[in-house]
Amino acid sequence: IKAINPLTKEEIPIWISDYVLITYGTGAIMAVPAHDTRDFEFAKKFNLPIKPVIMPKDGKIDEKEMTEAYTDVNDGIAINSGFLNGLASKEAIKKAKENGHLVFINTGRTFSGIPKTITELNFDGYVCGCGTHIYFQGKKIKESVIPNDQCVETVKILRKYQVYAFYEADQGIYFDFSYPNPFLEMGKKIFGTQGKSIDEIIEDQTKTFDKCLISLKENPAADSVMEYFRQHYYCISRGDDVWEMTQKSCNKVTGIQEVWAYLGADLEDCLAVGDSENDLDMLKAVKNSIAMGNARPSILPYCSYVTADILDDGMYHALQHYDIT
Repeated sequence: IKAINPLTKEEIPIWISDYVLITYGTGAIMAVPAHDTRDFEFAKKFNLPIKPVIMPKDGKIDEKEMTEAYTDVNDGIAINSGFLNGLASKEAIKKAKENGHLVFINTGRTFSGIPKTITELNFDGYVCGCGTHIYFQGKKIKESVIPNDQCVETVKILRKYQVYAFYEADQGIYFDFSYPNPFLEMGKKIFGTQGKSIDEIIEDQTKTFDKCLISLKENPAADSVMEYFRQHYYCISRGDDVWEMTQKSCNKVTGIQEVWAYLGADLEDCLAVGDSENDLDMLKAVKNSIAMGNARPSILPYCSYVTADILDDGMYHALQHYDIT
C-alpha cells in the first residue's frame, strides 16, 4: 500500500509504528525523518529512505552522511519541496526589483491556489490559471472565465460518469460532494482549504470556474469524457490519466503577451525561467529563455541560457547573467 504526497504527487510508502504521540489519536501522519529526531531514528533502524527538505544556508546536506536529524529548519533553504524549492531566491528577486525590473509569477494555478509562501515574496504581478487572470501591483488587468452554462454542463458530465475532479476559480476551489471523490482530500491538502461546493456554481449563474483537474484512471467512460473536453477545452496531460482542462483561448504565452502589451514593453526585454515541459510554450515565446540546472533535457534546445541548479543559487546566477541583479 502506498500514499500520494499531495505536494509532489510522488508515491510514498506507508509504515506502521507505535512511537507517535498518543495524543495524536488514530490515523496517519507525514513523517519527516531528515528533520525530526524520532522519525530519523525510526528510518535508521529500518533502513528507510531519508530525504531532506531543508538544507543549511551555509552548505548542502547529504542524507547518506547524516548522523542525526537536521532540526534547525527555521533558517534554511527549501529543497525537494516542489514549488517551495530555493526560497532563498527571494534575495535575487529583491535585487532585481531594486534595479528597476518587474518580476512576475506565471503559473497554472489560479490566484486562490498560490501558496502564501509565494505571495510573501512580493512579486510585481501574477499570471494565474494559465493566463486567465493577471494581476499587476494589486490590480487585476485581465480576466477570462468559462461561461456559467458551460461550467454547469461540464459538472453534469463529470457527475454523470463520476469522474474524480476539482474545479479552480480565481477566488476559490470547488469540489463535488455528491459522489465519492478521492480528489477531495488531495485538493484540500494541496490548496490548504476545505473548498466550496460546486453546487454554488450550478445554482448561481453569476459564479464560474476557470479550469479543472480530472482523473480518468480506470474510468470506463474515459473516451466519452475526453471527446467532450477536446471539443471545449485545451487538454494538458499530467500523466497517469490525469488531465488539466483549461480555456482554449488562454495559456502562459497569451499571459506574457497581455503583460507586455499592458506595460508597453518590448518582447526583447522579457525573460522566462522554467524547468519542465509544462513551461515549454512560455520558454519558446521569449528571446531570453532560461533553463534551471535541474531542468528536463527536452526543454534545453529551446533555452538561450542554462543556469545552475536551484540549490546552487541558479535563480540568482541567471539574473546576474542578464545584468538584472
